[in-house]
Amino acid sequence: MTFEQITAVPSISFAMRVAQEAGDLLLDRPLDLEVETKSSDTDVVTLMDMRAESLIVAEIRAQFPLDGILGEEGTDTLGTSGLQWVIDPIDGTVNYMYQLPHWCVSIGLVDVAKGHALAGVVYAPKLQKMYISGRGLGAWVVDHGSARKLSVSGQTVLGQSLMGTGFGYAISRRTSQARILNEILPKVRDIRRLGSCAVDLCLVAEGLLDGYYERGVNPWDHAAGGLIAREAGATVSGLRGNPESSEMIIATAPGIYSDLVAILEATNADQG
Repeated sequence: MTFEQITAVPSISFAMRVAQEAGDLLLDRPLDLEVETKSSDTDVVTLMDMRAESLIVAEIRAQFPLDGILGEEGTDTLGTSGLQWVIDPIDGTVNYMYQLPHWCVSIGLVDVAKGHALAGVVYAPKLQKMYISGRGLGAWVVDHGSARKLSVSGQTVLGQSLMGTGFGYAISRRTSQARILNEILPKVRDIRRLGSCAVDLCLVAEGLLDGYYERGVNPWDHAAGGLIAREAGATVSGLRGNPESSEMIIATAPGIYSDLVAILEATNADQG
């Protein structure tokens, strides 16, 4: 599949266009973001999260009126087509607030009955990268205007691996994640916490991270990025043979997958 062929797929070309429009909206940020909190004092939402979700939802309803939509900021309709758009208008809102570059617009299309993604687009405006994928079609990145096919790293030694992760908002979850971090950090080259699940998954797809794990992510965090990583050759799952979920998502180069999973399962990482 060539880049021209994958971008001709209607759902992918649509998601690319809408992600670009949402990204352009987000780059034109007001002085007052009207920040509010959600699940905790550190879990924030801004006026721009809401505006971007409204833009994406309106476009989907106009173009695909029978499809469902699940959005981080409250949109939740099942639809009648069996397909559902799973969207995060800003994955990495804290980064967006602080004007750090690792935030993105994430748009995935999911087959509800089969429970897997069919298309995914992650657009990181400040990085000038748009990642795209379709199920069985491979994964690509448009990087500063140039397209190239994605492939995960060939790393086979966990101790030489650069790992990504993230932390939740609740104190109890962060305490558990710190315990897991203490187990993993001595066994890898190093760990990065960049603040966006979708971006981390795309960096695994690009081979810039050798792997990524996190507990507590939501469907809108990984619907698009998980497909992009998988189509680039990553092994993507949860723990104990389960699919990725809020309990755990793991995405790594195949050569280090089993070693990372063994550590995570030994720490009961899905129990805290």
